[in-house]
This record gives sequence, C-alpha cells and structure tokens, in this order.
Amino acid sequence: MAMSQRLVTISFVFATILLFAVLFTRTSPQFSRSRALQNHAHVFSNDPHLNSRLAHAEKLWKRSIKAREEMVEVVGYDKSFPDGYMNPFNVWDFARPSFFCPHDLERVGSISDGGKIICGMSRYEKECPGPSSDLNKAREFIVYSFGVSVDSSFEAELLQRTNARIWGYDGTVDKWAQQVPEWIWSRAKFQKAMIGKVSDSKARPPVFSIQDLMKMNGHSYVDIIKMDIEGAEFDVLTSLIESVKEKRKNGNATLPFGQLLVEMHLKQPPEGVTVPNDLRSWLKWWYSLEEMGLRPVSNEDNWIGDRVYGMPRFMEYTFINAVDKERNLLLWT
Repeated sequence: MAMSQRLVTISFVFATILLFAVLFTRTSPQFSRSRALQNHAHVFSNDPHLNSRLAHAEKLWKRSIKAREEMVEVVGYDKSFPDGYMNPFNVWDFARPSFFCPHDLERVGSISDGGKIICGMSRYEKECPGPSSDLNKAREFIVYSFGVSVDSSFEAELLQRTNARIWGYDGTVDKWAQQVPEWIWSRAKFQKAMIGKVSDSKARPPVFSIQDLMKMNGHSYVDIIKMDIEGAEFDVLTSLIESVKEKRKNGNATLPFGQLLVEMHLKQPPEGVTVPNDLRSWLKWWYSLEEMGLRPVSNEDNWIGDRVYGMPRFMEYTFINAVDKERNLLLWT
C-alpha cells in the first residue's frame, strides 16, 4: 500500500513539473516568436495555388507588352530622351511593374533611400532561418550588394532575420556602414571595388563584372542582387546577359539570380559607361531583361535624385526571376 502511494506521489510530482515546463516554454517570448514565424511562413510554403498565381501574373505581364507597343505608336521614338517623354506617358510608364509578387512585398532596411522592397521576405525567413552557423543545416541565403555608400540598414536586417551571407562592393567607401558591426563581418564580406561590364583588377579601385565575381566567390547562383551603381547598371547587366547566353547557346538561358533590386539612373553617364539615350535603346535593354526571365513586381521613385534634375530620372525596381523554378526558392511549391 505504501509503495502504491509513493508511486502515485512520484507520478503526480513528475506530471506537475512536466506541465509547468510545457506552460513556461509555450509562454516564453522565444517560443511565441518561433511559432509565429512558422505559422506566418507556412502560408507561403507548400502553396498549392502558387503556380496558378504565377500563371495569372504572367498573363497580366504579356498584356502589358501589348499596351507598351500601343504607347510607342502614340508617342513615337523621336522625342528628346528621357525628359521629352512626360505627356501623355513618362518614360517609366513604358516599364511598369505589371507582374505581381506571388508572396508578400516588404520594405527591408531604412524607410529612406537605403531600404529596398523585397518580394517574399517571409519565404526567405522560412527556408533560410537565422542565425548562420555550422549547426544551421538550412540552405544558405546568398546576397550580393553593389553600391553600399553610407547606409547598410538593408544588409543589417537581412543578417538579423535570415542566415544570409553577403558580399558587398563599393569603390567609394572603405567598409560597411555602421549598421553592420565588425563582429558580424564573418557573414558580410566587403571589398572596395567597382562593378563594371569588364573586370580590371589593376584599376584603383579594381573593377569586376558580376560573372567574374561569382566565379571568384564560387557561386553559380545568387538569391538576391542589390544594385545601386549610378548608371553602370545598364552595361553591367548587359554584360551578364551576354555571358549567360554565350555559355548556354543550346539551352534556355536565364540569369543566375532569384531577385534583382536595382536603382536605374537615366542621367549623364560616367566616363566609359553607356546609358540609354533614346526610347528605342531604353526599351531594347528592358526587353533583354524580360527575355532572360526577369519580371518587374515593384517600383518607386527616388525623389532625392529626381530633385537634382527636376524630372523623373531615377527609379527603384524589384524584379524576380519568374522562370527558374529549380533554383529560385520564391517559386518552390
């Protein structure tokens, strides 16, 4: 009898301890945050409707191409560029974000010029949770940042929220801005260098093409490229497109990244840089991006830059690679 009572007492004590442990765990901030992230991200994982949304977005994008051609018929190619295209269409009307992000759109980083609009941040958090470590078995989130200047809030937030490893390049500064402290530099490499259509390691600072940087870093694919390189974006992306096409002459070619966050600058180009100087060359370049699978999902004016010219010369775009379903985790179903 005494033995039975002792067993009952021990069982009761054990059950009480277990109950308190479960309740404490479930009410702790860490558990609540973990569950919230799982529930939030689950909306975007194993999504049976993702392909249908992508198909609908593609249909809307194709419709916009027809509208673009009709706009050209109305205004023609003979106006001064870009400021001659203001009424009835300004130059950016020819390149509206007609494809929609199949996930969430979120501004990451500063609310000012340093922040960028990302498609599917919740998907990245789900598939590539932070922090990065040898024990983290999740797929590594690879980011290239071209043009850092004095604001690294975008990179800092990615490092905080995912297991991102970031490679940054800027020829005008010596290191990351203060938002990325030294203790995290093992995940955020920086080199004082310019981005160009052709590499020149002897230049000071050195110049690298995207394709050469990827080869140097051992990357065949990058999840996100952030680019703010003051007009060089046209030459740089054209060079990458030509490189990809050359390597895939007998197959479907698509750019080796999942998402592009780029500021476009229609202004007097720096020496040795080519910027579209008429509507025909501007649209030809834009079509070349779409041909490689990029689809615009967001844009916003850079009013700080526009103030200099008093005209809409600068625009931030978010593109996703809508055709690379094998490597782009935004398209995983």
